[in-house]
Amino acid sequence: MLEKIASISVIVILICMLFLNPKVNIIKILIKQLSVFKNAKNEKISVWDLVCFIVAPIVLAILLVFILGYDISNSVASVLTTVYAFVFTVLFGFAAVLVGKIDSKNELEKQVTEETFVSVLTSNILSLINAIASIILLNINEDSECVRNLVSAIIYCISFITIMLLLMITKRTFIIYCDKKKK
Repeated sequence: MLEKIASISVIVILICMLFLNPKVNIIKILIKQLSVFKNAKNEKISVWDLVCFIVAPIVLAILLVFILGYDISNSVASVLTTVYAFVFTVLFGFAAVLVGKIDSKNELEKQVTEETFVSVLTSNILSLINAIASIILLNINEDSECVRNLVSAIIYCISFITIMLLLMITKRTFIIYCDKKKK
C-alpha cells in the first residue's frame, strides 16, 4: 500500500513540476503546437491533423497494448530511453539552427520556420517525457500488469506523435532550406 501511495505521489509531483510551474510551463508550447495544425486557408484547426497527430496515436497505442498485448519489455524500454535521450539532444541543437531563420524577410518562410520551431520544441518535450516514462517502466514490477500496460500505452502514443512531428519537421525543413518555390 505504501508503495502505491509513493508511486502516485511521484506522478503527482512530476505533473506539478512539468505542467504547473510558471518557469517551465510546457503547456504553452503544447497549446502553440495545436495552432500549427491550423489550415492556412481558413485559419481553423485541421480535423485531419488532429486525427493523424493525436487521435490515431492514442487509438494505435490502445490497440497495440490492450487488444494485441504488445506491452513494452524492459529491454525495449532500455533502448527507448537511449533513443529518446539522443533525439532530445539532436532536436535541441536543431532548434538553435532554426532560430537564425526566424528573422527571414519572406513572411511564408518566417511562418513555416516559427511553426517548425514549435514542433521541434514539442518533439523535444515529448522525447523527454518518453525517456522518463521508459525509465519508469524499467522500475515497475513485472507483476504490475495494469500499470505496465498503461505506461506502455503512453510510450507508444507519445512515440507515434513524435514520429509524426518529426516527419512534419522534415518536410518543413525541406521547404525552408531546399524548396525554392515556397509552396
